[in-house]
Amino acid sequence: MIKMMRIDDRLVHGQVAVVWSKYLGVNRIVVANDDIVKNEMQMMTVKMAVPSNIKAIIKNVEDAIKLLNDPRAAGLDIFLVVGNPKDAYRINEMVSGIPLINVGNSGRMGATAEEIQNKEQIDKNIYVDEQDKKYFRLLNESDTKVSIQSVPTDPEILLKDVL
Repeated sequence: MIKMMRIDDRLVHGQVAVVWSKYLGVNRIVVANDDIVKNEMQMMTVKMAVPSNIKAIIKNVEDAIKLLNDPRAAGLDIFLVVGNPKDAYRINEMVSGIPLINVGNSGRMGATAEEIQNKEQIDKNIYVDEQDKKYFRLLNESDTKVSIQSVPTDPEILLKDVL
């Protein structure tokens, strides 16, 4: 069962690996990202960041959808992490039962200073361009709750209230 999907362009780091995984009580972190599966070093780094009592699974988005729709996944406690709103939308459309999409950090990693300058900042850690806005709007139209929250102790803000 998926406990939460997080949009975080850093994928797995301290907030994800330690804080959120403990808060959610998960035994699996599934990273769904088309780019990371092409980079052995990045995959190794992610696996090293995940606590030893949690299994890290790294898939491209299409394979992650298959994995999450496998009936055997229902017996697991899964924290799903994606790198951008488009991937979150793709998965949310194809996988049922996602109770919450959490937006943590989005729009800065891999972007140049000029690209970031051309984006709109909608929260302290979220920068969006027109494509991001499109997919965030589509997520807001779904039945899944979408909120902004860096860590569980921060106040939760609904994405629709800031977009």
